[in-house]
Amino acid sequence: MLAALTLLAFALYAGLRALSYRVFREANLGAIVAAAKQQSQFLESVRGAQTIRLYHRAAHHTGRYLNAATDTANRNLAVQRYSLLFGSLNSLLFGLERIGVVWIGASAILDGQLSAGMLMAFLAYSDQFTGRGAALIDYLIDLKLLRLQGERLADIVLTAPERHVDTPYVGPQPEAGLRLRGVSYRYAPGEPWMLKDLDLDIHAGESVAIVGPSGCGKTTLAKILLGLLDPEQGAISIGGIDLHRLGKARYRAMLGAVLQEDTLFAGSIADNIAFFDPDATLTRIEAAARLAGIHDDIIAMPMGYHSLVGDMGSSLSGGQKQRVLLARALYR
Repeated sequence: MLAALTLLAFALYAGLRALSYRVFREANLGAIVAAAKQQSQFLESVRGAQTIRLYHRAAHHTGRYLNAATDTANRNLAVQRYSLLFGSLNSLLFGLERIGVVWIGASAILDGQLSAGMLMAFLAYSDQFTGRGAALIDYLIDLKLLRLQGERLADIVLTAPERHVDTPYVGPQPEAGLRLRGVSYRYAPGEPWMLKDLDLDIHAGESVAIVGPSGCGKTTLAKILLGLLDPEQGAISIGGIDLHRLGKARYRAMLGAVLQEDTLFAGSIADNIAFFDPDATLTRIEAAARLAGIHDDIIAMPMGYHSLVGDMGSSLSGGQKQRVLLARALYR
């Protein structure tokens, strides 16, 4: 009877935790999503501070952030409520179980069916069983909740690694000519093709301008030419050598590019032009800066090429930043 009562209390606790898992999971998921939105709102406001001031929307964005922070606090409070509820449920169930065991055990002692020592021993074992059993259930629930964090990272963690990066290539340096044959690309299955059966030849020393309306695939084509995107169909060759055979790492070492979303990094101007090349020389850095038309601006600064730039190049004007990025590409 005593063992049955202990097992019943344990089974009730396990069943209640299992039945309430979905609700507890949703509460935790809501807290995680709310915290992510709050952080995104904060970073968005910091990066767009200039635009917010320009359009006089500081109060609006402050309100949005405070709403996000309040939502996060409320959802975290809900999670804490559930945790407190389960803690109270644990104390209530096993407290009642202990009262029942003592009552039944005392009755058995009075009837001569059980000794006081046996009851004390049973209580000790019962406490060990219920305490550790309940803790095991709680740990299993926490372990399952870890999957929530994994699901949030799944898009990153489960992304297939880039292929054909360090392909071993034995042969001469290919000539600087590009050939695309039957290249097709779309961003996801079922979406319209950005490029379809494209053939393109760019010969060494040739200057080519790609023009077209917005959204026609110019940036997509540029990223394919740089090896940042893999075409779904077709082939790319450099000097007659297939890109996959040459290897993207070796191919990119031959390139210099300035993309729309390029940024500067915290460090000196020289570091950014050489992109932190450990073998950089000031002569090469200055040559690239002269070609980009930024040399005179740099030497006019108090620390010259050792002038520090902050995150995103905030200490430089927009035009200077673009020229430093161009110098970085020319440095290659």
